[in-house]
This record gives sequence, structure tokens and C-alpha cells, in this order.
Amino acid sequence: MTSRAARRALMQWLVFSLCLLPPAVLAVLLWRNSVNVPYWDEWDKDIAGLFVKSADGRLGFGDFWAQHNESRLVLPRLIFLLLGGMTHWNVSVEVAFTFLLAGVVAAAVFWLGRKAFAGRPVTRWTVFFISSLLIFSPSQYEAWLWGMEMILFMPLVCILGGLVVQQSALREQTKLVLCAILAFAGTFTFSNGLLVWLVLFPGLFLAEGWTGLRKRSQAALGWLLGFAGTATVYFYNYQFPPSAGIGHLLRTNPRSVFEYLLAFLGGSLVDRNAASAVVTAASIGLGLLVLFAASCVWVVRRWNDREWMRLAWPWLALGSYGILSAMLATIGRAGFGAEQATTSRYAIFGICLIVALVHLLPLSWLRQPVGDKTAGKGNAFGTGGLAALAGGLVLLYAQAFPPAVVNMMVFRLSLLQAKSCLKFIDVLPPQPAITKCLYRSQPELKFMADALNQRGVLDFKLYETPKLAAFKVNPEPADHPVGSMESCQVNHGDLLLAGWALSTTRRAAADCVVFTYESPGLQPRIFGLMDQRRVRLDLVAAKRNQAYLLAGWEKSVRLADLPRGSLVIKAWSYDVRNDRLTPLANAARVENK
Repeated sequence: MTSRAARRALMQWLVFSLCLLPPAVLAVLLWRNSVNVPYWDEWDKDIAGLFVKSADGRLGFGDFWAQHNESRLVLPRLIFLLLGGMTHWNVSVEVAFTFLLAGVVAAAVFWLGRKAFAGRPVTRWTVFFISSLLIFSPSQYEAWLWGMEMILFMPLVCILGGLVVQQSALREQTKLVLCAILAFAGTFTFSNGLLVWLVLFPGLFLAEGWTGLRKRSQAALGWLLGFAGTATVYFYNYQFPPSAGIGHLLRTNPRSVFEYLLAFLGGSLVDRNAASAVVTAASIGLGLLVLFAASCVWVVRRWNDREWMRLAWPWLALGSYGILSAMLATIGRAGFGAEQATTSRYAIFGICLIVALVHLLPLSWLRQPVGDKTAGKGNAFGTGGLAALAGGLVLLYAQAFPPAVVNMMVFRLSLLQAKSCLKFIDVLPPQPAITKCLYRSQPELKFMADALNQRGVLDFKLYETPKLAAFKVNPEPADHPVGSMESCQVNHGDLLLAGWALSTTRRAAADCVVFTYESPGLQPRIFGLMDQRRVRLDLVAAKRNQAYLLAGWEKSVRLADLPRGSLVIKAWSYDVRNDRLTPLANAARVENK
């Protein structure tokens, strides 16, 4: 190997390593922030109930076919049950599976991009690096840490799998069959799964223009019949969710509808905590739509360039999928307000549009028609345009990255509090944090949690007693206190407690705070968990440590729910992983008459 070839190979490996940096960073973030606890919709009877029925031998096809919101999650439920059966429903494994699906998405994008930019390594690696940043962006923190949100990636995997098949050297009949299988599977993964049929159609039958469609009219008709048949099966006994009022909004406030659509597309590149998040996201979404419309105009101009069209179809399909998904979400959810459009778990759909544009625009700029006298100018413009596009996206990504990492850490703390509530659900009265952090109904949650616990489905046990003696207790730290009860007040029959607490195993806020009472005639007994966290900028400034940011806590309990007499109230930092309690400073004495 010559020195020049060796340098080229080394450079390629360095660039490839750079492209692997985003998934590596995300993998570390997931390792640090993943919490093994089923969350919200996962406690529904059609998901958690699968494990109960499976353990009882009552599982049937109807349990997989059952509708969940707008979706029929047949394939995801099979995966939930398979992974859960092997791991005692360790939700962290579902998080890892979501990451694996994202890896499949990235691999398909790389393969398609390599064909689109053959002979242009700089362009190929630039667009793939941008795509890798977006696909593995922590801005999707809810989708990453909420196990069941793998469903968001599954239709996309089916679409990209179909696009790879279309670009392969397989026979046309084989391509058609494989794409139909992927489209059918994608239909039963998420509510927008039927779009797989639509976005794969052009690449199969329009790659050679209208002439190709006429030649393959019977196959195209078969595809449309397959789509119609699948849709008929999908909507059999389908219950449409209550309308979010899209018709009324279009008549009375059409701007809010378009604002929702645009914010949905641009939400992956904004700080969701900023006051201007919706406006910024909508502005980015508008820019993306304009660029995609310009690309479609370019497609019309290049319609007879069959080689260029063959390379452009995958990115047109991917961008169309993102836009159509945004339109479906707008129809169903615009009534909830534009702020809901920037929810982090929806980011993947806007990312699909951006990834499509990252490939489609350079493909338009750099591949001029054969014999075009402006080809040289086009290449110069294309290089500059690619640099500007890449620079703009990296800048937006860099601004959104830090708050996204913080949001991921905050969501982790919410999941830790949720798991704490779950483990104490059988020994404490209903805690306010349950319906904030874990599930909408405490009685339904308790019923399902007990059913799973009795059948040994979960890989952790629910507590059977609130007596402090049954728990592992750390000694009170003398030199470095992990927290303090700062106030204890009685107000209209309620006991109001407040303070701060840190984790004993990590440089972060405590997983949860546990409260006990005791008296000369009573053994120490746990009576509640903290209600909510509070931001403590004063502690951050005093300690010069960001770990104190969410270390604040509050608790309210009715005195009537506590024993009569002189009580000593203590607060404890609770570590949910090793079931240990560490006392906080400043116990309080309460005379409960």
C-alpha cells in the first residue's frame, strides 16, 4: 500500500470514527439515565396485562390485536412479550432495543447515501455525520428512556428497509414481495404505519417515469389492492379516539393548526424549555418545508433524468414520511396546543425530513444534468451550499444539545421517583407523586402491579412492610450531609415539610425522599414519599455544584393521617437501586393533638 493510499485509508477511518461519536455519546447517556420501571402507557391492560395473561396461560390473538390509542401494536407487543419474558420485564432492555433500531436506521441511511454520493467521499461523509448527529440526538430523550417508544422507530425501519431493497440488485418481483412484507409489518407497529405503503410506492413504480408505471400496471394495482386490504383489516372494529377538534380549529383558528404542524417538524432542533421554543420550532419547520418544496420542484425539472431520479427517490420518500406523519399528528392532536407538538418523543419525524433534505439538496446541487453548460458553477454552488447547510444544522444542534442532556437527566429523576412510588405502593396510602410520575390512576396501577408481582414478572419486589427496621439504613454522614429538613410547619391541619437531599451513590439529587415518624411508644415507621422536587439555585450558587439543582423537595400530609401524640418526623434520602435509606439532618418534633 502506498503512503498516499495509507493516508486515505487512515482518514476514512478517522471520519468513520467521528460519525460513530454521536451513537457512542448517546449510549453513555442511556447507560447513565436509563431506569428499569414501566412507565405510563406500559401499565395499561393491553401492555402490562400481556404478561399477566401469559403467566396465566390465557394469552390469545385478540390481546395482540387490541387497539392502543390510535394504533394496533401487534408487532411491538410480540417484542415486548419476548424481551420481557427473557428479562423479567426489564425495561432497560427495551431501551437498548430502541437504540438498536436507531442503529439499523443509521446503517440504512449510510448505505443509501453511499450509493447517492458514489465518487464524492467528502459529501458522503459530511451528510452521514449530520444524519448521525440527528438520528442519535438526545433531544428525543423521552423516546430513548421510555421503553415502549421503540414503536416510533419501527415504521421507519420498515420504510428504510424497503428503500434499501429498492436500490438493491434483486429481481423486481423479489423487491415487490419484500417491500410488501415490510409494508404489512409496518402497518401494525404504530398509528402511522399505513404510510409505509404510500411512501414505498413511487420508488417501486415511478423510478422509470410514467412509462415504467404503465409497464408494471398490474403490479402497481396489486400493491394498491394490498394497501386497501391491509387498511380494511386494520380498521375492522376500529374505535376512532375522540376528536381533538381539528375541524373547529381550521374554522376558528387555522393559524394554530399550521403552527402545530410546523413546530412538530422543527422541534428536534430547539431548546424545549425556552420561552420561544414553539416560535423557533415553527420557524425551523417552515424553513424545512420550503426547502422540501424546492426539492420537489427540482424533481419535476429532472423527471427525465432516470439515474438521478433513482438516487433521489429514497430521500423524497423519507421526507414525505416525515411530513405525512406530522400531518396525521396535527389532525389528531392540534387541539392540545402547539406546545405539545414539541414533545421530545415526536422528534424522530422531523428528523426524517431533515435527514432527507441533507441528502436531497446536495444531490440536486452537485449532480448536474449531463451536457449542462452550468455544471461547473453548479458544483461550486453545491459545495458552498453543502457547507452552509451543514454549518447551520450543526449550530442548531449544538444549541439544543446541552438542554436536551439536562432534560434527559430530569426525566431520569422523574423515573426514579416513579420507581420509588411503585415499590412502596402496597405499604403506603396513595401518594400524590404516583399520578404525576408513574400512571394516571393509582387504583388501576396498584391492581396491575400486584398482579405482576404475584406472578414474578418484575425483576424487583414490592415492599411488604413500612417498618423502618425492615430496610437497610446507612449511618448519618457526619462531615458531608446528604441533605436536610429545612422547614416543618402546620397549616390548616396539614403538615408541610421542605428541604433538600442528594443521592448517596451519585453526584445528583436523591432518587426520592422518604419520611418516617416515631415516638417513645411507636417504632419508626415510613408514612410517605416526597410530593415533588424543587429547583434550588441558592444551593447551586452556595455549593458551586450543579448536582444541587433539583435537590429540593416538598411534602404535605394531613395530621389526621398520623398517630396522635408527640412525634419525631425524620426525612431520609432513598436509593432505589440498593434499597438503602440515609438520614437527613434536622429531624422535627410535632405535637399532634
